Amino acid sequence: MNTKVSFWLIPSAEDKAFFQKIIDTLAQEYDAPTFTPHVTIYSGEYALDESPSELIEKATQKVQSFSLKVDKLLYTEEFTKTLFVQFHQNSILTRISETIRCSSQKQSNFALNPHLSLIYKHLSEEIKKDLTTSIRLPNSEVFFDEVQAIATSEEVQNRNDVESWTVSCTRKLQS
Repeated sequence: MNTKVSFWLIPSAEDKAFFQKIIDTLAQEYDAPTFTPHVTIYSGEYALDESPSELIEKATQKVQSFSLKVDKLLYTEEFTKTLFVQFHQNSILTRISETIRCSSQKQSNFALNPHLSLIYKHLSEEIKKDLTTSIRLPNSEVFFDEVQAIATSEEVQNRNDVESWTVSCTRKLQS
């Protein structure tokens, strides 16, 4: 049962292809799920009569494609933050996130922490540390030009949860 909607910022074609290759390679190597590269803008419960596409439309009105500056590669024990690219905060991203939050019928306590996950899998500290030193990012910023709404389960704890995600709607940002 999909009870949550997450709003994702999707990298532009070149950056998306770069990250998709890393995600797919790591997924194959560590028997992990594959997924679309994204930065979660906002996530929360949604009302059945609520339109994710209207929320995106309102939040991204007059927003042009933009970039996020890379901070560093990090890892945690959290399944959805196994290994990830941490970005610096960005005023455009914050404004989009807050607009979606304020427009949602059921506002959540989602905390915006811009990052792009590279793998969802419980791995040893040693493997995660090795991966952070072996992965090289070609640029100091990543460009984004699309927002998607994704129907998700309440908790994302395993491969089945990830593989059950479905795209509700997509909106390209102005170039």
